[in-house]
Parts: sequence; C-alpha cells; structure tokens
Amino acid sequence: MAYIYLKPKGMALPEDILHFIWRYRLYRKQQVNTVSGKALMVLDAGTYNRDAGADFLAARMRIGDTEWAGNVEIHVRASDWNVHRHQFDKAYNNVILHVVYEYDRAIKREDGTLLETLELKPLVPAHILPRYRELMSGMYWIPCERLIHTVHPFQLSHWLSRLLIERFEQRIAAVFDLLAQQKGNWEETCYIWMARSFGFKVNTQVFEQLARSLPLHIVAKHKHRPIVVEALFFGQAGMLEGVDFKDAYPQSLQQEYRHLRRLHSLRPVDAHAWKFMRTRPGNFPTMRIAQFAALCLRVTSMFSKIIESKEIDGLKTWFDELPVHAYWQEHYRFDRPSSAHSAQLGVQSVNALLINTIAGILFAYGKYVGKEAYIYRAIALLERLKAEDNAVIKRFSALGIRPEQAANSQALLQMKAFYCDRKKCLDCGVGLQLIKYDEQ
Repeated sequence: MAYIYLKPKGMALPEDILHFIWRYRLYRKQQVNTVSGKALMVLDAGTYNRDAGADFLAARMRIGDTEWAGNVEIHVRASDWNVHRHQFDKAYNNVILHVVYEYDRAIKREDGTLLETLELKPLVPAHILPRYRELMSGMYWIPCERLIHTVHPFQLSHWLSRLLIERFEQRIAAVFDLLAQQKGNWEETCYIWMARSFGFKVNTQVFEQLARSLPLHIVAKHKHRPIVVEALFFGQAGMLEGVDFKDAYPQSLQQEYRHLRRLHSLRPVDAHAWKFMRTRPGNFPTMRIAQFAALCLRVTSMFSKIIESKEIDGLKTWFDELPVHAYWQEHYRFDRPSSAHSAQLGVQSVNALLINTIAGILFAYGKYVGKEAYIYRAIALLERLKAEDNAVIKRFSALGIRPEQAANSQALLQMKAFYCDRKKCLDCGVGLQLIKYDEQ
C-alpha cells in the first residue's frame, strides 16, 4: 500500500480528518517512530474528546522503553501548538504525544519538557485524503452518492441498526419532556403524543395544543356519547366559534359545545392556527380531528393497550373502520359538500402512526423502566412494517439502497438529515467504510 502526502486542492486540511485517522488508526502501524527516533506502539488511542482540552484522553502507549498513560493532542502542523498557546497552559502538561500531519518545529510543554511527536504525513494511505476531499466538496444529493453502492451490505446493515436506535433516542427525549410536564402520567403523555402525530407535520403543533387544552379524563368521561366527544374536539379546535352553520351536524356540535365549555371551564385554541393550505383534502385538519376523535372513542386508554399488546396486528386494528361520523364521507369542511369519499385513515397514514407514535412510546417506556423487552418490541414493530414511500427513500432506492422494512427506512431518514445534509461523513458508518478502504 502506498503512503504519500496529498494536500486537498482548494481546501485547508482540517483537524477533523486527522482526528478521524488517529481514532480509527488509519495509518501504517508497523515500525512507527516518533520524530526523535523512538519506537512507538499505541496500546490505546484514547477517548475522543469533543469538549475543551486535549483531543484524546486517557491514551496508553509505549514510547521507546517506557509505557505512558495520558492525553494526545492533534494538529495539522507542529507549530500550531504554539499558535493555540498550549505552551502557556498547564492543562497540556499531561499530553504524552503530539500527533501532527506536518512536523515543522520542536515543541515544548508549559513545564519546559520536550514533547514527543508523531508525524502522520508519511504514514497515511494515499487514497484517504482524496476520498475525504471528494465527500466534502462534491455537489451531490448526499456526499457519498457516487460511492455508497460500494459499501458492503453487512457494514451498511450494521450502521442502519445503530441509526435506528439513534433516531429512537432523539425522539424519546421529547416524550420524556412531555412526561415530566404531565407529572409522570403516561396515559396523558401518550394521548398528547398521538394527537401530535395526527397533525402529520403540517398541524403537529396545533394538534398538540388541542390535546393539551382537552385533558384525557374529560374525553373519557363522555366516551359513551360520540356527538359529545366530537363536539369537545371541534369546539376546542376553535372551529365552532362565531359561525352560523347551515348543516345540522355542525349545528348539533355547536349546541353541545356551548354547554360543555361552561361545564368544564374550557378555553379553545386559536382557529387560525390550523393550516388548510397546501394540504390534500384528506389531510385537512377537520378530517384529522374527526378521525382522532373516533380513535379516542374506540381506545380511551391508549398507553395501557400499547404496553399490553404484543402483536402488530392487534395495534393495526385500532385504525380499522374508525367510527368517524358519516358527515365526513361527503364533506372535508363544515358546510362545504363534496363528492363521496372515504373518511378513514389511509394505509400510509396508519403506518406513520405506528412508526412515529406507537413504536416511539414503546421504546420510551422501555428506556424509562429499564426493560429491554419493550425496546425490542418497538424495533420488531418497525421490522414488521413496510418501508415508507417518500421522496428521500425513493432517492436512496435509485442509488441502489432499497429498504424493505420501516426499520431501515427510518434509519436512512436519520442518516440523510443528521449526517448527509450536514456532511458529517467522519461520524458516519458509511463514511468510515469509504474513507477507510479504497476501491481496490
């Protein structure tokens, strides 16, 4: 394997790539010497430190005949040690090795002792810097668009499994925040979280406001009277205020809500917060509120049933033929007749609720109580569902990465948003494989 110095064209060499090379030991490791001529054997590269201080902590190595334990600092040039004024900082006296790309001068610590230095320039494989430059400077949909198909399926599968857990971890942080606000009430938390999902991105926030404004115990109290539950939801959505309806159904909702609002001291959300523009009629908030009200009529203790259910088919039946009022089969909005249509949730919408809400609640609860069985059940749920069909997944499919299950499509969405779009290739499992190994 050839080792040469190749500075990326048109771009400075960042320390990040040197951290990457040291972290994964992507340099020739046989017969390595420091610039002073002492044999170097790295026993432990140390823990990568993204905070203040040396770049790698608690490293272990043998330099000459002596074994050392301490920190490692990395720079592009040796002289950067002085540029960063480490020679005046006592915190850097415990650095046992200075790793640089170019050695341009001898360096001393604050206490005056000479710092052993490793120069990487003659040790780095020839393909690494050009590959890094290609990933960072290419104007592609994803940085590795031209190369991702070369990653071994096993390595890609392993990385996607890690990304799925990462995606869950990010999402449950919001669940835990909501749980704290609800004083540990999982049923109320699940109810609000499900409501958010019925917003389907466009109306997520206002749907959450709606659920917060209408506590679950009030809904449960009236669950045997569908018209009352529907009036509560549409009334709290602000859609029954100051309107003279022509149709009998919204008139009956309005009449019920006037009494309910006084009875429960309710305050509706701002009706203007709902977004109808740029959404398909089937996704209008009126339709989603009707469907959510129907779900709450069918399943009042959502959290308990999620935790108790061990089969995906049982969870799917929640959404089969929801008891949505017949009015919504010929309307998308109040007092505006339309051609006949289904008032039920579509297959993709149901899958989205299973993926984003039910699996998320299962994972969060498993983490909360420390029981992996719930975590595994959340993952198994996504493994049983088909991959999402959206623009991002279609682009990955065109590149030869075709997920069959929702577990992998969720992982790809995580990779695109948090790695590809941010060009964090050095933190990505795909980037690691592409930089680590050349095409040969």
